[in-house]
Amino acid sequence: MYFFLSKALWFVMKPSMLLFLGMTLGFILILAQRRRTGFALVGVTLLSLWAVSVIPMGEMMVRHLEERFPKQEILPENIGGIIALGGVIDPVLSRGRGQIAVDGSTERLLFFAMLADARPDVPLIFTGGSGHLFDQSAKEAHYLENLAGLVGLDMSRVTLETESRNTMENAAFSKKLATVTPDKPWVLITSARHMPRSVGLFRKQGWPIIPYPVDFITLPEKGWAPTLEYLGGQSMLDAAVHEFVGMAVAYLLDRSDSLYPAPAGD
Repeated sequence: MYFFLSKALWFVMKPSMLLFLGMTLGFILILAQRRRTGFALVGVTLLSLWAVSVIPMGEMMVRHLEERFPKQEILPENIGGIIALGGVIDPVLSRGRGQIAVDGSTERLLFFAMLADARPDVPLIFTGGSGHLFDQSAKEAHYLENLAGLVGLDMSRVTLETESRNTMENAAFSKKLATVTPDKPWVLITSARHMPRSVGLFRKQGWPIIPYPVDFITLPEKGWAPTLEYLGGQSMLDAAVHEFVGMAVAYLLDRSDSLYPAPAGD
């Protein structure tokens, strides 16, 4: 139930959809002779659209998420394994077209293969089922082998977790496939903006991890400057709000160990 409710609620609550609904409702009210209210709603929506286009709010929020956990330059020798979160492959599109279709987070797989090659003696897990609300038959992990050869990943070493539908299930289901001990943390690979939420969920499972953020989409902060990128601003804002709302909900439901997870010791 949590999975279906989260998908449905996010569809109507994400900033881009709220702006679309605000504009639509405003025009409906104008046509229904509720002009004052309608024009006010359209005005607020247009002002919000302008703000999102000119002020890089989404970019600043994403940058904060991406810089929450530092990049890992050198990993400790004593690790339990390496786990990469899905989000690399679109399984429904891959099945429909009969050809592998990658998503926007291919770096997760590239760094997974790189670290696997550097640590040939540790277990590997790739966790990715289907996040599709209405089609759970195509699983992302099932298509991993189609890409493994291209990045030099030895699939004989990889344990596939195929049933998870979200990050919470990534952590819970993968733990059943792993040997987890306090003295051997696992390296967790996911997008930098997604790392804070992932860390909180994994820690709640009692799984010690070393965050390995990849797939950055913002530059290091160099001061504020106005932009005129409407679609980019909307996309960034949606991505950032999705993570912050996800962390808040997970914490309220006692599925994360922190409201805004931070590096150990902070």
